[in-house]
Amino acid sequence: YYCFHDVDVSPEGASLKEYLHNFAIMTEVLAEKQQQTGVKLLWGTANCFTHPRYGAGAATNPDPEVFAWAATQVVTAMNATHQLGGENYVLWGGREGYESLLNTDLRQEREQIGRFLQMVVEHKHKIGFGGTLLTRLKA
Repeated sequence: YYCFHDVDVSPEGASLKEYLHNFAIMTEVLAEKQQQTGVKLLWGTANCFTHPRYGAGAATNPDPEVFAWAATQVVTAMNATHQLGGENYVLWGGREGYESLLNTDLRQEREQIGRFLQMVVEHKHKIGFGGTLLTRLKA
């Protein structure tokens, strides 16, 4: 088995368009390698935490553009995981939440992450992904 974070197997690029293009190419490469080797995909995930845009979270970010970028990454990585026959999809919330109660709206963040997770589940069913959704909680 192998696992992947989207931007670990593909260059992110300078724009969302480049990200989508690069990741589509690498998904094809991964499919070819799986075919050649017989190695299967255990899980895939979107890295929505290392880029500076995610400094205030991804699904909990107050900026709608950052939320939308994260949603696009998750949809794209889940589609690739499904295409590659992955057994699981991991939601890796490395920067979700807040650093201080002084600069956050907990209710908004809870509602926002709840809606994000609901959208992920809806997308899983929409594309027919039969794998398990896993969460990697922040320590």
